[in-house]
Amino acid sequence: PCQSQTSASSICLKPIDSMHSINIGKRSSPPSVSSSISGQRHSQQSFHVTMSSRVNLAIATVLGMFIGAALKTSFSTPYSLSGISKNSNEVKGSVKNLADIPHRPTSHIDTQGRPITKQQLLEPFVVPQFVGYSVATFKPGQNMMPVHEHESMHEFFFVLEGRGVIQIDDVDHNVEPGTFLHMAPKEKHGIWIPENETEDMKMAVCGVTVD
Repeated sequence: PCQSQTSASSICLKPIDSMHSINIGKRSSPPSVSSSISGQRHSQQSFHVTMSSRVNLAIATVLGMFIGAALKTSFSTPYSLSGISKNSNEVKGSVKNLADIPHRPTSHIDTQGRPITKQQLLEPFVVPQFVGYSVATFKPGQNMMPVHEHESMHEFFFVLEGRGVIQIDDVDHNVEPGTFLHMAPKEKHGIWIPENETEDMKMAVCGVTVD
């Protein structure tokens, strides 16, 4: 039996003990549909975040592998003294002795029909715009005349042995071991060795194109 009633409702208030919860006239409602959907969305978002992190980690790992392989190849390529590496597009340094380099004729022929010879230490354009490095030999009485010029090349001479005359823009320069000459583009120059000289004149020759 009810012990008491309130004036506002007919809910029966029953004695309760400390071990039971209070139920006031109605059942507890089940979880709402909106709460269930919200939970599903949170679960999906967590899944997408986890997958995205894994994908990013995989991409970073693959990129790291490629970069590491490239760096290993770059730093582990052995230095070659042969001149050209196995990769034809890659230039390597070289070590040579002038005594081992044969003489070859140049395109310059003196008035007696004798070609001026050179020993080619570095072939033209192995290094871009660098027209090679050689040692030219002029014999007594030999000349490289008339004068000529280069449209777009700086040419450099350094006398190693002997004596001669080099003309640059109508000015004659007596040269000897230790003389350095720079001919800029379009500067007319020619070379000759007096017939009374007793030894050959040898010059280191190189050049750089500007176009």
